[in-house]
Amino acid sequence: MYPARWVYSVLGAADHLRMAASVDGVGPDPRMADAIALIRAARRADGTWLQGGRHPGAVWFETDVPHGEPSRWLTLIGTRVMAWWDDHHR
Repeated sequence: MYPARWVYSVLGAADHLRMAASVDGVGPDPRMADAIALIRAARRADGTWLQGGRHPGAVWFETDVPHGEPSRWLTLIGTRVMAWWDDHHR
C-alpha cells in the first residue's frame, strides 16, 4: 500500500534493505528469499503491482490510485527491489 504511513510492509522492508546494502556496497542477504518470493508472487503478468487497501486516517490529497488498480509507486519500488535481487542472483 502506498503511501506507507506507519505500516512496515514486506515491500517496504525489502526496499529499505536494498538501500542499506547499496550504501554498504554489499549484495542482498539470502535470508530475504522468502520475502522476495512474496513480492514476486504479488507482481501481475504485466509487471505491475496492485494498490492494496487504504490505511485509516485523513487523506489531504491523493498520491496514488484507488484500491485494486495498478500502482505506479508500488511498481517502481517493486521493480527496483526485484532488479536488485535478480542482478545479484544470476
